[in-house]
Amino acid sequence: MNTVSESIFRELDFFVVSFILGIVLVLAYDCLRIFRRLIRHGTAWLAIEDLCYWIITAFVIFAMLYQKNDGLIRGFSIGGIVIGMLLYNQLISRYIVRYITLFLEKIIHMVQKICRFVFSPFCRAAKIMSVKGTAAVNKGRKIKKYFKKRLKNMKNEIKIGVSKK
Repeated sequence: MNTVSESIFRELDFFVVSFILGIVLVLAYDCLRIFRRLIRHGTAWLAIEDLCYWIITAFVIFAMLYQKNDGLIRGFSIGGIVIGMLLYNQLISRYIVRYITLFLEKIIHMVQKICRFVFSPFCRAAKIMSVKGTAAVNKGRKIKKYFKKRLKNMKNEIKIGVSKK
């Protein structure tokens, strides 16, 4: 009698682990969705991210099946994964993605404000230096032009002086 209940508990444990794995897999995809909402990217990157996600998911499911059931694929284990995924996705996922994205966007916005406040004196100084640097360059060009003109005049005067003698 103990062996029957022991094997049933093992099967129940296997089903619960499969169910929880389904939840964890959708939670991992939610993290990817949150990342995508925070940092927008093109279709090619979405495809690459999805491909990587599904490859990792396949390895994780295989590892769970190998560890818990010696690599045998059982219908109720796949059912447990699918049920866990569907329940989490339908009941919790949209709220997790929405509110965590909102929270992270607010944190990013606050960090940006703090960075602007901290670095604003440096930005102003760089702007001033840039304006003064431009003015200095322009003045330097004018001085160069002035001296070039003076040297040309001196050269012409020396030529005239030499040719008169």
